[in-house]
Amino acid sequence: MTGTYLMDVEDDPTTKGEGGRPLHDPVAEVLAFLKGRSVPCPRCAYDLRDIQTARCPECGEPLVLKIGSPRARFGWLVLAMAPGCFSGVAALFVLIPVYMHTRYPSPAAKGVWAVMVADAFGFLSAASVALMYRHRHRFMSWTARRQAAFAGAVWGIHVLVFVLILLALWYSQ
Repeated sequence: MTGTYLMDVEDDPTTKGEGGRPLHDPVAEVLAFLKGRSVPCPRCAYDLRDIQTARCPECGEPLVLKIGSPRARFGWLVLAMAPGCFSGVAALFVLIPVYMHTRYPSPAAKGVWAVMVADAFGFLSAASVALMYRHRHRFMSWTARRQAAFAGAVWGIHVLVFVLILLALWYSQ
């Protein structure tokens, strides 16, 4: 590759202070942060107060300082995924009678198309849960208001489809 190269951190002039010493030492920063402070180990919850190395003495987990959210809030995501999970499980159970009807059709069975539509919606809803899980990091970056609106829209769509299917079943009798 012409014109591009990787610079080692040790060669980077922006990481050097006076006398060529590093501007900041990650191990020293961890130890300074934990000095006189009770902080649990992220893996085993051991109290790391005044430790001497940047490694948990209990479980051996290497310790690093990083910026993050103190508490990730998954409530709106779980609320948005709940109807899709239920619909997917229900669709699996409804698949058996739908299959039996397609295999052995009965002229007395009315409204079977509505049940088939409900089953298809259940599987699509379960697929949407998989998509929500796949894009959960993007969802978590949204504001709480936008997350709530999304969860409300998901619930609204599920309630609307449920009512429409009930009406279809009612009028097909």
